[in-house]
Amino acid sequence: MDKSINQPSSFKRIWQIIRPYSRRVLIAIVFSLLVSSINGAIAWLVKPAMDYIFVDRRYELLWLLPIGILFLYCLRGLGSLLQAYYMQTSGFKLIRDMRIRCFETIVELPVSTVQKWSSGEMISRVMSDIGLLSKVLSDSFRTFLVQIPSLVVLLGVAIYRRWDLAILSFILLPVIALVTKKMSQYLKRKRKDVQHAMAVITHRMNEAIQGIKVIKIFTMEEEKVRQFSRANQDHYHQNARLVRIKEGTKFVTEMLSGIAVSIIIGYGGYLVVLGEMTSGDFFSVLTAIVMAFAPLKKLGKSYGTFQESVGVLERIEDFLALPPEPSGTHRVAPLRKGIAFKKVSFAYPGTNELVLQDIELFIPSRQTFAIVGPSGAGKSTLVDLIPRFFDPKEGKIMWDDHDLRELDVRELRRRIGLVTQDIVLFGDTVRDNIAYGRPDATQEEIEEAAKMAQAHEFILALPQGYDTVLDERGLNLSGGQRQRIAIARALLKDPDLLIMDEATSALDTISELAVQEALHVAKEGRTTIIIAHRMSTILDADRIAVMDNGRILDTGSHRELLEKSPLYRELYSQLEQ
Repeated sequence: MDKSINQPSSFKRIWQIIRPYSRRVLIAIVFSLLVSSINGAIAWLVKPAMDYIFVDRRYELLWLLPIGILFLYCLRGLGSLLQAYYMQTSGFKLIRDMRIRCFETIVELPVSTVQKWSSGEMISRVMSDIGLLSKVLSDSFRTFLVQIPSLVVLLGVAIYRRWDLAILSFILLPVIALVTKKMSQYLKRKRKDVQHAMAVITHRMNEAIQGIKVIKIFTMEEEKVRQFSRANQDHYHQNARLVRIKEGTKFVTEMLSGIAVSIIIGYGGYLVVLGEMTSGDFFSVLTAIVMAFAPLKKLGKSYGTFQESVGVLERIEDFLALPPEPSGTHRVAPLRKGIAFKKVSFAYPGTNELVLQDIELFIPSRQTFAIVGPSGAGKSTLVDLIPRFFDPKEGKIMWDDHDLRELDVRELRRRIGLVTQDIVLFGDTVRDNIAYGRPDATQEEIEEAAKMAQAHEFILALPQGYDTVLDERGLNLSGGQRQRIAIARALLKDPDLLIMDEATSALDTISELAVQEALHVAKEGRTTIIIAHRMSTILDADRIAVMDNGRILDTGSHRELLEKSPLYRELYSQLEQ
C-alpha cells in the first residue's frame, strides 16, 4: 500500500536532507535571483525598444539594442553557470554523504537482517536510489530557485503592462497545475516500481557473477539468461510507463500553453487595432507571457522529479531506519572460566524450525574444545551464536558470569578470532588483509603471524610480496593460500577465544600438518573451539562434543567417546579413511 505524503511533510523531509548544504544553496539563491531579474528586465525593455526606436523612428538608438541584449544574455549566462555549479556540487555532496550513511547502516546491521536482503537490493539502495535523490538539488530544487522567481517577475511585468490581458492568458494556470500535480503523484508511485525492477536486475547479475562456476558445471547458462531477460524486460516496461506519463504531462502542458498564447495574440492584437494599447505594450506583455510559460513547464517537470525523489527518499529512509544490531553495555573482561550454553534453542529469523534445541554445554577456558557431527548437525550455527551473529531464541550463553547480551558486542568480537571454511578476503594488499583485526600491527608482527600460519613463504613469492593486491575475494590465490592468510589474520589478533570452523579443510596434507603445528603453539594460553574436518584435529582436543540434529548427544575425551558414543565411532571411522 502506497504511503500518502502530504505536501508540507514532503518539502520538510526534503529540506532536512538539504539543510547541511544550506550555505551553498544560499549562494545559489543569490545567483538565481540575478537570473530571474534579468529575465524580467528583458521582457520589460521590449516596450521602450518598440515604442522609442521603431514606432517613434529614433533609429539612432538602434545600436544600443544589440549591445544591451548581449550584455543581459552574458550576465544571465554567468548567473546560470554559478547557480548551477553551487547547486550541482551540493547534489554531489548529498550523494557522497548519503552513501556513507547507507554503507554505515549496512555494516551496523545484524547478520540476520543482512541475510534477509538480496545483495542487489542493497546495492540498488546505495547506488541507484541515492543517485536519483541527488536530483532534488541538481534538478528540482535548482529549478524551483530559478524558475519560481522568474515566473513571479515575468507575471509582474505582464500584469503591470496590461493586467486584463495577463489574467486572461493565465486563466488556464490552475488546470496546468492540477494536471501536473496528479501526474507527478502517479509518477512517484511508479518510480518505486522502476527501482524495485532495477534491484532485481542487480541481484540477478551479482548472483551470476558469484555463482559462475555452479552455472557452468550445471549448464544453467540459458536459464540464467532467461531469468535476467525477464527482469530486464520488466525494467524496460516500468521505464516505458514512466516515459509515457512524463511525456503525456508535457504534451498537456504544451497544448494548454498554446491555447494561452493564442488568446494573447488574438485579443492583444485586437486591442492594438482598436488603439487601446500600443505595440510596445502588446509585445512586452507577449514576451513576458511567452517567457513565463518556459519556467512554468520546467516547474511542472521538476515537480514530477520532486515527487519521484520523495518516493526514492521513502525507500532510503526505510533502509536507514533498520535497527542496528543490539549491544549490551558491560565491558568485556578476558575469558577466565569459560563459555556456557544454558538451555539454548535457536531458529533462524523468519522460521519456526529449531536448528538448535536445549543445548547445555560448557567450554572451559584455556582448553581446546572440538565439535563433531554429520553435515547439518548445527555445528557452525552453534559457534555463530558466540560472536552474536545471531541471538538464541531461548536460553542464554555466558561469557564467564555474563550473558552475552549484556556485553558490548564490539568489545566481545575483539576478543574472538574466527576462521571459517568460507574464506572472505578483501580487495586490498595481503598485508592489509592480515592486519584487519589489528591495523596498528607492525610489519614484523604481521610476518610473524604469517609464519605461524605457514603463509610467509608463498606471500614472498607473490609479485609484490606483502604489497600484492588481491583480486575480489582473493581469487588470485589457491583455496589453501586463502585459508592460511585467514588463519594469520586470526592469529595476529591474539584473541582470547579462537574459533576454527573447518578452517583447514582446503589445505593439502603437508600444509595442514604445518598449520596444525603452528596452531598447537597458537592455542597455548587461550580457549579454542574447533569444528573438526579431519581426525588429526579431533585428537588434539581436550574435550569433544558430538552433535546431531541440533542437539548435543555426548561430550568427553576421544577415548571416552569411542567407548560410549556410537555416532562418534562412526564419524571417527569415516574421518580416518
